[in-house]
Amino acid sequence: MQREAQAVCVLDDVHTPGPERDRLRGVWLELHGAEIVAIAGVSGNGQTALAETLCGTRRASAGRMQLNGGAWPGDAAALVEAGVARIPEDRQGTGAIGDLPVWENACAERLGNTRFSRNVIGLRWVRRAAAREHAKRITERFDVRGAGIDAPARSLSGGNLQKLILARALTAPDGRPPRLIVAHQPSWGLDVGAVAFVHEQLLAARAARAAVLLISDDLDEVLLLADRIAVLYRGKLSAALPTSQWTRASLGLAMAGATPLAA
Repeated sequence: MQREAQAVCVLDDVHTPGPERDRLRGVWLELHGAEIVAIAGVSGNGQTALAETLCGTRRASAGRMQLNGGAWPGDAAALVEAGVARIPEDRQGTGAIGDLPVWENACAERLGNTRFSRNVIGLRWVRRAAAREHAKRITERFDVRGAGIDAPARSLSGGNLQKLILARALTAPDGRPPRLIVAHQPSWGLDVGAVAFVHEQLLAARAARAAVLLISDDLDEVLLLADRIAVLYRGKLSAALPTSQWTRASLGLAMAGATPLAA
């Protein structure tokens, strides 16, 4: 499938604050619809900074960022409404609130949407019927098993919790597919069946012309899914080259900082 000509997301000389091993240093990247770009690297080289910056939970300290050809939205909620889907690395601590029921987790990132809430004398009230119906629909579509929508999210297995997070990220209330998907270690710790399901969903999103950024330590996953691959090393990002131009050896060298690509 041919990628879209206009970039969905542009990072131009982006820097972020943070400790030495968790910040970006002059990152340049373009992400286009209908392609998967994978970021390979050893954990702790700026992957968290990159994911958080793209999802609005960390602010860039320098550089330029664009989304869909326009200004970068100001915060995480605005990014969600603009079509940015987040699949965080820590599904237990960041991706879900374990003590809340499945239906609330299914809508958690969109409670500001008028489909799921309303303002009454300055207070926001959840439209429970609409939120529960949305949760029921997407959990059935993504085959989330092991608990009903009223059960706490912590009662789900790791694979089913990840399905819930995928369902929330990839299904907007109005049915629009996401424009940009930031998938950070999306198959980490999952069994073979759950990994296959995650991969199937990412490939389906690419087929629906989303731009997919896959951040993964797993070279098998990177080489299997990516159209282009870049390597992140000490906060610097290599050029994103077609997957056919990489070998395991060249990726390994770049991940170790042993080639100019990672400089």
